[in-house]
Amino acid sequence: MDELTPDMEMSSKEAAAYLSGPVGYTLSADFLRSLRYVGRGPLVEKRGARLVYRKATLDAFLLEHGTDPVAWYAGIWRELAEEIRDVSAATGVGGFEPLIETLETRDPEDWDPDEAK
Repeated sequence: MDELTPDMEMSSKEAAAYLSGPVGYTLSADFLRSLRYVGRGPLVEKRGARLVYRKATLDAFLLEHGTDPVAWYAGIWRELAEEIRDVSAATGVGGFEPLIETLETRDPEDWDPDEAK
């Protein structure tokens, strides 16, 4: 797919197919959209009801985050746990420790946000 121009625009399905090449297995458009919903996906432009991806943006995403989709989600559970902890402290509402502990164990133990690629 190197013959594509850097500013080429793609739909979610086309972008998922493009990313599937370097990843080594098929990614779905739904998976790509789910990354966007949790703030972990490549930059995307919204045009009405359509999401538009650019080839250059997808290439930059792969360069920055690598080709492991599991790593693309890394850290999300710890971030969510930290947000719950902050809200609990700010509101004085307790009882969230079991949930926080569960969320924090969902990411790989050796995951380090400072070393995440």
